[in-house]
Amino acid sequence: MRRVFDPRLLVPLGLAALFLCFPSRSAVGAASGLRLAAELLIPSLFPVGVLSGCLLRMGPERAAERLAGRAVRRCFGVSGAGALPLVLGLLGGYPLGTLLVCSMYREGRLSREDAQRLSGLCNHAGPAFLLGVAGTVLGALRLGAALIGVQLLSALLTGLLLRRPPAGEQAAPPPPSGQRGFLDALLQSIRETALSMVALTGTLCFFHAGLACLEGLLPLSTLPPALRACITGFLELSGGVSALAGLSARTAFPLAALLVGWGGCCVHLQAASALRSAGLPVAPYLRAKLLHGALCLLLAAGFLFASRLLGNPELPLLFPTPP
Repeated sequence: MRRVFDPRLLVPLGLAALFLCFPSRSAVGAASGLRLAAELLIPSLFPVGVLSGCLLRMGPERAAERLAGRAVRRCFGVSGAGALPLVLGLLGGYPLGTLLVCSMYREGRLSREDAQRLSGLCNHAGPAFLLGVAGTVLGALRLGAALIGVQLLSALLTGLLLRRPPAGEQAAPPPPSGQRGFLDALLQSIRETALSMVALTGTLCFFHAGLACLEGLLPLSTLPPALRACITGFLELSGGVSALAGLSARTAFPLAALLVGWGGCCVHLQAASALRSAGLPVAPYLRAKLLHGALCLLLAAGFLFASRLLGNPELPLLFPTPP
């Protein structure tokens, strides 16, 4: 019997109905996402993305492998070339790390197995976001710095927990076609990073429009602030972290760590698009981000618990208040 209705149409039809029922909210939400991209994300991500892409095309992975290759192989079970996206992913912010892994895989600088393992280990919130946004929302810049420490340690633990010993001697990826000059690498990096920023802006507008419509359907403002922040942050990181404003540091700090480690569906949609276009699976990426978010929450809670034992109940152990 031929199926009359495809169940996969339920989600797009439901979203279309939601946008049609709340057109003004949808417009306001999309404008909010556009403003967030223009004022915060693009200024912080675009220069780092351009320079990272430029470095990648000039072939520095051999130097990175010499400097940190042994540590990367032992901790994460991947080739030494993975040191470059690991470092740049931590410095650049979402979703730069996964984009770099996909680019290195397409150019033959990473094997397929290494790219699958690294896709979820290289995608993190950047220091500029954690210090500028999270630190301000939490009421103290040093709390943003504490989030950087939590993220670094949880990223290391995630790599160790997901590490698998190689089944045998891995074949080295084919060498790249050749290093490019600085000008050629810079121009191509600018073009590709600009396209990535367009995709980022579109994704933010869509998610913020959906969140605004969801607020009209289910009044999230009536929910407890912590629950509202978790629901919002599950979908979109910046909005979720912003919703933590006004909560005590004891509550907001571990929740911010959880949201930062998870990253939000908005980020994962961009990462999934890059992974699918490169022919890589999305499941290992999502598995790593789920574990990373859980570890961030546990480590942040551990910091707070230890600080309470030392008589400082509000701030993490790394930054005790002076007597």
